[in-house]
Amino acid sequence: MRRKKLGQILVEAGLISDEQLVQALEEQKKQKGKQLGRIIIEKEWAKNEDICKALSKQLNIPYVKLKEMEFSKEVIETIPRKQASRKLLFPYKKTGRRLRLAMANPLDYTTINEVKFKTGLDVSVAVATEEDIREAIDDNYPDEFDLDLFATMVPSEEVEVLAEERDENEYDVDELIRQSEIAPIVRLTNAILADAIKLQASDIHIEPQEKEVTVRYRIDGMMKNIFKVGLPALAPLVSRIKIIGDMDIAMKRRPQDGRTKLKVGNNQYDMRISTLPTIFGEKVVIRVLDQSKAFIDLQELGFGPDDLKALASILTRPQGIVLVTGPTGSGKSTTLYASLNRLKSEVINIVTVEDPVEYQLPGISQVQVNERAGITFATGLRSILRQDPNVVMVGEIRDAETAKIAFQAANTGHLVLTTLHTNDASAAVTRLVDLGVDPYVIASSLLCVLAQRLVRQNCPHCVVVEKVNKTLLTRLGITGDNKTLDKIKKGQGCEACQFSGYLGRLGIYEMLMVDNDLRKLIVQGASDTEIAEDARERGVKDLFGDCRDKLFQGVISVEELMRVAPPPEREGRQPDMEQVAAAAPAEKAAEALGAQLRVLAVDDDPFIRKMLQKVLTEAQYDVVLATDGEEALEKVYRERPDLIISDVVMPNMDGLSLVKKLKSQLQTSIIPVILLTSKDEVESEVEGLEAGADDYIPKPIVANLLLARINRVLSIYGRAQ
Repeated sequence: MRRKKLGQILVEAGLISDEQLVQALEEQKKQKGKQLGRIIIEKEWAKNEDICKALSKQLNIPYVKLKEMEFSKEVIETIPRKQASRKLLFPYKKTGRRLRLAMANPLDYTTINEVKFKTGLDVSVAVATEEDIREAIDDNYPDEFDLDLFATMVPSEEVEVLAEERDENEYDVDELIRQSEIAPIVRLTNAILADAIKLQASDIHIEPQEKEVTVRYRIDGMMKNIFKVGLPALAPLVSRIKIIGDMDIAMKRRPQDGRTKLKVGNNQYDMRISTLPTIFGEKVVIRVLDQSKAFIDLQELGFGPDDLKALASILTRPQGIVLVTGPTGSGKSTTLYASLNRLKSEVINIVTVEDPVEYQLPGISQVQVNERAGITFATGLRSILRQDPNVVMVGEIRDAETAKIAFQAANTGHLVLTTLHTNDASAAVTRLVDLGVDPYVIASSLLCVLAQRLVRQNCPHCVVVEKVNKTLLTRLGITGDNKTLDKIKKGQGCEACQFSGYLGRLGIYEMLMVDNDLRKLIVQGASDTEIAEDARERGVKDLFGDCRDKLFQGVISVEELMRVAPPPEREGRQPDMEQVAAAAPAEKAAEALGAQLRVLAVDDDPFIRKMLQKVLTEAQYDVVLATDGEEALEKVYRERPDLIISDVVMPNMDGLSLVKKLKSQLQTSIIPVILLTSKDEVESEVEGLEAGADDYIPKPIVANLLLARINRVLSIYGRAQ
């Protein structure tokens, strides 16, 4: 039997006449996408409640008033908020394997079948008013946008927690545990961890603000905003992380540390977790440690041939101290691990004392600092010296006692590798004197000081010749013909580097070898300035010099050189950073616009782009334009829009391909997308929604309908103006 349409049902129920139905259908043709029932209600030919009663009678289905009912969280969680809001439906009851669904349009058989497929349940339909359904959604779903936005990002089975232990009896934390183990929270947590690993982030930051939670990654040493989620997601998200980190989920007012192991794909990762109470909730930082990096070799770190040869020679010495200096995050630990890998042998006994032990090295005895158990760097080092070591690695010289014991070890037949926090190599000597080490002891034991920093490498996929103005070239001490200048390059930005121009990092180094002349200066109590001047006279390359060499190799940009190791400044002069071509981050541009939302409009038709720009600008949106999917993808990363409106049929990259790429990355997957098309309505809608689009508007575009759809989609994501 052929299914009746809404108009026919309303005529048979006596709510509207045949003439009114014809008028309503004509109106619907003019306003493509608008529901027939909404048109009839707006013309005041029938009330919403009367239409629902007519549908109930004609279809023999219940008419329910959701305001008068109570609902189970388990039932509500069967349908994501995003789908409920978009399709105007609400799951109100579940009996066995039958889900009872209230719908504003019970004739939407496509949606009914979709719910059956996604839930795996039998579905019984009831009718309810649109207002009743919207109110039920607002009252019963969490305030933040639907966490199932992340459901398609990373299948949970791809992330395996290798260490997950907790004592549930110690605390009354049933609700925290329940919240942390619901499917959307597990998927969101797994998505964050797997996405950070995919982007090679070193740290994950989960930062609560007054009304939202910001997730950021540190990639290649720089912080990067990934996405924001509603504040109600904070507690279950933090609880989930605490559970996998074997931490106390009930303790929220004290900082905590935890760790866990994950397996993503075929690789294993260690996660060091730190929580900190803030005024808006607990902040979480997760350090990501890729165990495969424990086996890195010195030649992979960026040493020049001469420095690599010199360091390799130093490491063959039977005794003395090798000192690596630099600020936090400059790669000192990696250099030490690479040195240990070079030294490791069955005929050598290597012992380390570290805080913390970041990577586990087979064949090496590693000791973790534990002050509560009485193991400090100093006490650990004393104990190590009774273990018959050939090589000792001390994670850091933090105090006078550790410094003195390290030098005593170096004077008694041990090779000692350690680190110190100083800005350059020459300052390391005076720092040791300040710690109470006698200058003659330093002079007799110190083999070399290696100062280092990490710089971002140009992306090899989009590197181009960089044009640098003459003033900056003069400051850098660069002269030469075009052939020389053509060696200076930068990454212009591409999909591989997420349009940053950078991909990966390498070290820059200043290696100060301790020879007889330097020993005399140390014994005489020379200042760091005098030591630095002596090093320059002997031709020692400083950090700027090594950085400039890498600039001519085309592996780093002028911008990165000026950021990490600028040339020494003449007195009274400050760096003219305006001479360095560097675009301001999109986040800063967005902040300058205040609360104005940004919309990216993508269409290869200039008339459509101009029309979209006019409508959106008049509605107080900040508008960014793109002509195809490829240009749009670049502008998504550079401009960080709040919403994207895209045509489907375009050259280079079509709208469906654009949506699929956006939904494959966590940081872009939560940007809502509305598709425009002039193709067959049903076919286009199905294709777009299956690709991951949030809504669909047929051409020709009706301004009021467009703005209403935009506002509805933004509301689902919690971003409406």
